[in-house]
Amino acid sequence: MEDVAAPSTSSDQISSMDVDGEAKKLLGLGNRHLVMGDIPAAVNAFQEASSLLGKMYGETADECGEAFFLYGKSLLELARMENGVLGNALEGVPEDNDEDEERADDSKLQNNEEMNEAEALEEDKENEDTGDKENEDEEVGNLQLAWEMLELAKVIYGRKKTEEAQLHAAQAHLKLGEVSVESENYSQAIEDFQACLSLQKQHLEAHNRLLAETHYQLGLAYHYNNQNSEAVLQFTESVAVIEKRMAMLKEQLDKPESDSAAQHKEMEELKELLPEIQEKIEDAKDAQKSGKVSELALKVTLIGNSTSDFAQTGVVSNVPVKSIDGAAASNCVSDISHLVRKKRKPEDESPRKDNEAKKLKQESVVNGGGGGDAVAPSGNDGAEKMQEAEDRSQTEPESTA
Repeated sequence: MEDVAAPSTSSDQISSMDVDGEAKKLLGLGNRHLVMGDIPAAVNAFQEASSLLGKMYGETADECGEAFFLYGKSLLELARMENGVLGNALEGVPEDNDEDEERADDSKLQNNEEMNEAEALEEDKENEDTGDKENEDEEVGNLQLAWEMLELAKVIYGRKKTEEAQLHAAQAHLKLGEVSVESENYSQAIEDFQACLSLQKQHLEAHNRLLAETHYQLGLAYHYNNQNSEAVLQFTESVAVIEKRMAMLKEQLDKPESDSAAQHKEMEELKELLPEIQEKIEDAKDAQKSGKVSELALKVTLIGNSTSDFAQTGVVSNVPVKSIDGAAASNCVSDISHLVRKKRKPEDESPRKDNEAKKLKQESVVNGGGGGDAVAPSGNDGAEKMQEAEDRSQTEPESTA
């Protein structure tokens, strides 16, 4: 008995079927999965629809815009879900893993010894590992794939000038901004949210809830990017839009023909949103104040460091300076005679210098030596002078007698 192949929606096996009809069924199925919270099933449905339409019409065809947008949106939700699961798993990991780390180190040493013995096998294993890593990158990059799909949807919707297409392009900008926030690329997220807001203001009324959502997302991006003053402004704009919406709903509730049940439900939802946004406003204000305090402390620290550096180099004087009044200051400036060294007169200095020179000369003669400039007498001159001195000593007593 021959096996009967199961029916498949793959584009390779669909030849005569209506591609548009099949794609619509897949899109409807994916939307139901999104509402029920089955994100992986929604991703699979939107992926198959995108593949069908892309192969049939081309990746940049107008028919692919909705499928690409929903596929990118579901991938974004899947990435958020995976990040949440990973965060919860990391919270349950115990901190005391010293023994496991030691065992892992020992096993690494053994593996290194074995690798040194068999280099050929190591090369083969490295090639296999690189192939596995490439496959893992293709499987894990949900955020990157979401960005690519949303970027294609933005291009497809953006080239149309109808109001509906422009609003779809705005939603693509909004989801691209959310992808950038998840990737912590806050500057790019701000650009996408601003582009979304610009398109929405052209085609939406001032009390539309989509405007409130965009202002809120833009405020979050500013807050994460440490631009808290801009964040407070955007959160305040979101509150203003919600208040306008509530005022409009209240006017409709006063009319007898209005659908009171749906409007009451929306009113309650809006009331629940206001405290959350107000809390974000307070957080942004607190962060703004703490940022100013830290900036001031940084300036004080920098000034203190600069003065200490000058003191170490000797530029700053340690002599205390006393404040003086105007009269004392003028006296100090004008009277500087006590600071000037007076020059002695030549008449006073010359006799002293002559006497000192004579004394030095006599001492050098008597002692038989002198300074470096004095010339020592020769032997004949010294004998003659001694003979004259003896003759004088003999004649002086005779003359006195």
